[in-house]
Amino acid sequence: MLKIPTNLKSTAIAAVVALALAFGFAFAPANTAHASGAVMKISPVANGIYIKAGQTQNYQFTLENTGAESFKFKLYTAPYNVTNEDYDVDFSTETTYNQITRWITFQEDSGAFSANPTYSLEPGEKKTIIYRVSVPDDIPDGGQYCVIFAESINDSSTESGTMAVGLGSVSRVSLIILGHGEGETKDIAEITDFSLTGIFSSHNIDAVAKVKNTGNTDFLAVYSLAVDSIFGTTLYTSSDNFVVLPMTERKFTTSWAEVPLFGIFKVKFSVKAIDQYMEDAHVILIMPPFMIIIVLLLLTSIIVWGIILLRKRKERSSRLVV
Repeated sequence: MLKIPTNLKSTAIAAVVALALAFGFAFAPANTAHASGAVMKISPVANGIYIKAGQTQNYQFTLENTGAESFKFKLYTAPYNVTNEDYDVDFSTETTYNQITRWITFQEDSGAFSANPTYSLEPGEKKTIIYRVSVPDDIPDGGQYCVIFAESINDSSTESGTMAVGLGSVSRVSLIILGHGEGETKDIAEITDFSLTGIFSSHNIDAVAKVKNTGNTDFLAVYSLAVDSIFGTTLYTSSDNFVVLPMTERKFTTSWAEVPLFGIFKVKFSVKAIDQYMEDAHVILIMPPFMIIIVLLLLTSIIVWGIILLRKRKERSSRLVV
C-alpha cells in the first residue's frame, strides 16, 4: 500500500485544508473576518503537526487587526468533523479522532497557559499566539483533528464556541490542526463512485468521484480532468487534490462549463487515492437541444423518404411482373 511520508503529508494536507476552509466551509476569503468594529486576519489557516504520546510541543500563529478600531477576542478549540459526503463541517460532535481538542492551551500575556484566554488588539497590531499541545501518555492510533477559533468579544457574545444573534456582530477566524501520530497507521482508500459524461451531451462535461476512507488517518485523493479537441489540442484541464478524513466518504465534482454549442472532444478523467486508481477516457459529442431536434427531424425525414422510395420500387416491380 502506498505510504505518504509524514512531513510531506502534513504539509500537503495543510495546504489543501487551507483552501477548503477558505472556499468550501463558508469562512471568509484568506480567513479574514470582520464585524462592526472588529476586523481580523489569521495566519496560517492550517497546521499539520506530529503528535507523540507523552510529548508537549509549542506552536504559534499570528492574528492581525486589519480594522480601524481596537477590540478584544477570545481563543478556544472545537472538534473538527464532517457530516456527509459533501463535507459539511461539524464543530460539536466528539469522536476518537478529535480528542486533541482537549490537549491544547494558549499562552496568556502573563506567560501562563490556559484553555480559553482573552486578548486585545489595537488597529494595525499583529499578535503572535503561542499554543501548546500536551499529548497524554495513552492516545488512540491514527489522526487527530480540531479547530482553533479566535472570536471577537462584545456584549452580544454568548458562551465560548457560539455566535451572537445579531448579524455581523461577531468576527471569527479559524486555524485547523491536523495531527499525525506515531501509532499504527491504517491507510485504506476506496473509490466508491466514478462517472464521466457519456458520449453525448447537450451541456457541460461533468465528472464525479466519491472516495471513502476506512482507515484511521487522513489522506489525499487526486483528480484530473482533461479535454482535448478531436485533433489533439488541449482545450481545458483541471487537476487538484482533496483531503479525506478517517471513517468518512467524500464526494467531489468537477466540470467544464464553458463548452461550445457544438463540438467533438476527447475527454479523460482520473482519480487516485493511495493505492486505488480509476480512469475513463472517451469521445464526447456536444450538441445543443435545438440541433438535436433538427437532427431528429432530418433523420425522420430520411427514414420516411426511404420507406416511400422503397414502396414505389416495389409497386413498379409488381407492375412489370404483371
